[in-house]
Amino acid sequence: MLPLKPLMKSVVMALSMGALSSPVNADALPMSATVLEFAESNTLFVADSDSGQIFAYQLPDVAPATRSESYNLEGAGTSIAALLNVAPTDVNYHDIAIHPRSKEAFISVSYLQGKQKRAALIKANQKGHIEKVNLSQFKHTVKALTNTAEEAVTFWRDIPATTLAITDLDYVNGTLYVSSLSTGEFTSTLRKVDYPFTDKDTRSQIEIYHTVHNQTETRAPIRAMEVLNLNGVETVVAAYTCTPLVTIPTAQLSDGAHVKGKTIAELGYGNTPLDVIHFTATDHTQQQEDFVLVINKERSADLIRVADLTEANKKDGLSTPEMWAKAGVPTRPVPLSGVMQAADQDGQFIATLKRNMRTGDVDLVSFRKGAYFRLNDFISEYNFDDYQYYPEQEMFRQFQNLLKTDAGYPDMTRELSKKDDT
Repeated sequence: MLPLKPLMKSVVMALSMGALSSPVNADALPMSATVLEFAESNTLFVADSDSGQIFAYQLPDVAPATRSESYNLEGAGTSIAALLNVAPTDVNYHDIAIHPRSKEAFISVSYLQGKQKRAALIKANQKGHIEKVNLSQFKHTVKALTNTAEEAVTFWRDIPATTLAITDLDYVNGTLYVSSLSTGEFTSTLRKVDYPFTDKDTRSQIEIYHTVHNQTETRAPIRAMEVLNLNGVETVVAAYTCTPLVTIPTAQLSDGAHVKGKTIAELGYGNTPLDVIHFTATDHTQQQEDFVLVINKERSADLIRVADLTEANKKDGLSTPEMWAKAGVPTRPVPLSGVMQAADQDGQFIATLKRNMRTGDVDLVSFRKGAYFRLNDFISEYNFDDYQYYPEQEMFRQFQNLLKTDAGYPDMTRELSKKDDT
């Protein structure tokens, strides 16, 4: 039997000739497991950036979750490293996706075993059970992309361009949207791939105006995206490094097209967006509203009303330089420092992979929508034993009791005090 890597290269070369898809079982596994995306019918897409392929796995039927329950797996990174028999520092985390029925978390990682880079998919639940998923047991099909980034091209000496061959996935009504870095003059590429996979796809080159850089850009790829309905028009909302937010109508994405995106916001210089997620949550008026959350590497996260995105998209877009301040769509900064990847969990929570600033470990934890912080990350006036909640603090007491329960500290909830209590 051939070693895995040469075998996979042969498969890639054969498939890339015609961008074919094929049903495979144990004979083909991802060389890398990066971006994850769920579709209906228990389908999990696993992007393999190193080989320029997308795997679609058919997972078994599972019972739906019966209640909303937060994740509180602090130190999950140490447990994952132990499963892989490596040191925690040898594991890189790429994405998290939540099973739409069971609400189990699926996590894509890469790790070093000696000098060999390997990929793994991890599954966890709220009770703390963590396991490595044996992908070879599931039926799957593979889509090989053409003209993807080449391994010989590197950034900062040792970062292969193939790490950007597939930067994000979003599945909508039978179409898988794939943002990627390609070869050629216009390397920023957005693809539309039918699912179930066929031998056809569309590949469009994307051009944007970058407000901080004050230039038109065609090379740097989309880093994170969501496909939304903006005023009845299906639209890609895409975030780029340093950090323009751009809209692209999906109807413009035809094979070979050169598409100019509309820059509707500048979210701040010196930053890489890590994730963009869309969800429904209760707003400040206690009404349900749609939001987009942009998770950032170097800045606080940006919470954006979809209604504001819709209004901004009706305008011409930004076309003049903005060096230091934010511009365009109004955003609300939310305190999600250390969050590396996020996924819409359910009606109450967002699930995240978060770097613990105190321990250095990776935590699998949930954040309550509307709050966007975990109370156990702070020590404040309220934490002292002799602090008393009086009636004027009742709203804070109830809210903090809720967040304490979310974070796994129901025993620390507090009762209301009376003015004559000593």
